[in-house]
Amino acid sequence: MIELEALDGEGRCQTVTVDGRGSVADALRALGYALPFDCGGRGVCGRCRAFVSFDSESAREVLTCQTPLARARGRVRVDVSRLGRLASVERDEFAELGAGVCGANEAIAPSREELRGELGVAVDLGTTTIVCALVSLATSRVLRVVGARNPQASFGRDVLARIARASVDVGVARLMRELSSRAIGTLVAAHLSAFNLSESRVTEIVVAGNTTMEYLFSGFEVAPLGVAPFTAPQLTFPERRGTEFDWHELRLENARVRVAPVMSAFVGGDILVGLSRLFSRGAFDSGSNLLLDVGTNGEVVLGARGCFYATSTAAGPAFEGGEISQGSLAEPGAIVGLDWDVSREFWRARTLCELPARSVCGSGLVDALAATLDFGALDPSGRFARRCASTEANSRMSCCGRTRRFLISNSDSEVWLTQRDVRAAQLAVAAMKAGRRILREVADVAEFNAVYLAGGFGASVNRSSAARVGLIPSSAVSYYVGNSSLWGAVDALVGRVEWSSLLELSRRVEIVDLTSHNFTEIFTDALRFP
Repeated sequence: MIELEALDGEGRCQTVTVDGRGSVADALRALGYALPFDCGGRGVCGRCRAFVSFDSESAREVLTCQTPLARARGRVRVDVSRLGRLASVERDEFAELGAGVCGANEAIAPSREELRGELGVAVDLGTTTIVCALVSLATSRVLRVVGARNPQASFGRDVLARIARASVDVGVARLMRELSSRAIGTLVAAHLSAFNLSESRVTEIVVAGNTTMEYLFSGFEVAPLGVAPFTAPQLTFPERRGTEFDWHELRLENARVRVAPVMSAFVGGDILVGLSRLFSRGAFDSGSNLLLDVGTNGEVVLGARGCFYATSTAAGPAFEGGEISQGSLAEPGAIVGLDWDVSREFWRARTLCELPARSVCGSGLVDALAATLDFGALDPSGRFARRCASTEANSRMSCCGRTRRFLISNSDSEVWLTQRDVRAAQLAVAAMKAGRRILREVADVAEFNAVYLAGGFGASVNRSSAARVGLIPSSAVSYYVGNSSLWGAVDALVGRVEWSSLLELSRRVEIVDLTSHNFTEIFTDALRFP
């Protein structure tokens, strides 16, 4: 047996005894640390680096996913100060909704009727995060919303990495299922504890996520989702009892568990429930309108003349911080946006919690692209200029070896946008543009009237910047509609949207295969910034 000590950099130490099998990363995962495995633990991305010492040896920086615990005789010490915890964090989802087609729930204290009645749980099972709403089934009101990182992230940032891991190892697939259900159970326990409620009161659970997340949660084989022709053999999921899942410390034996139907291998139940919510509120009654959910996979749904067309574009993880040299999720110190004025030679970066910049998240990345284009530091082809007319922009440009880069942070720190970062973002934007264009051609529409942006990225991105770089069409009116997956799951939970109508709507959606519509040529044309 080996004793592993996790030191957090602030004097706190967490100790666990492990059997010596597996890697240091495996042990840290068991302790609840969110290891940023962009590569799925193959030792390629280098983001799981930490200082590790074995027994009495001096600490040295290693890839924890590639470092076996068996190297130690009795003790391993790990500096986890750079690794995030998987602790849940409460979110102000009510504020996210604001105005628009979704409406808003007021975050007021539960009534006596709500505290005594039956409860439901709606879950947005995302690739990166899991968000869970506690709902009164008596009044259909959301009482509380909490979220946490998806612990499956330690097996890969995107769905393809997780499919690859789960396909070759049944044990890994089983562990991923357990991790997601236990994470949901932890969030539900936090809800119940906040109001001192019994787990027996939870009678309904609705889960919505992308197809891979729903397959893993349900224990389905995911291999067909990751190899050509990329099919989802089963589009619906059997209703189950809560006793069939591991909810960590809870036993939700009175709960019925339903998983939202999916539409294809890469257009899942999260998109279907979100589309259903918008459709039921008249968002697609007239014109040609888009629902966009930008993440690792950029899902696009076009509604026109009573018909729906959907596809998924391989946007990549750039807007979630992946493949960006100093990229991250929206965490303290991340650049979340920029303020700039070319005429005044003004540039200022805004960071989360107003800390010195240490990284850039997706919304900050989009602003950085728009600003460098406006300043003339970046040309439409995506190349950095050697010099431009702006003194401010010239002062921020430099070379690192043979690579040009641009300083996007303020003077108190150094966060750079490199030529490789621009390329990664350019590919993501081009994939979304190509997907939109192909759907428009299939539907035979000339333009888009409205764009509904969903998800966490949609909440934070500057829509003017998104239009400037081509991520959303500049001619359409854009709206942010909140976490459409979560709120769509709430609608299905309380019966505002009937389960049968979800199935009916899914049959109305035509899934468009981009590869059969001259995608390569369209994608290449879309690489240029406007």
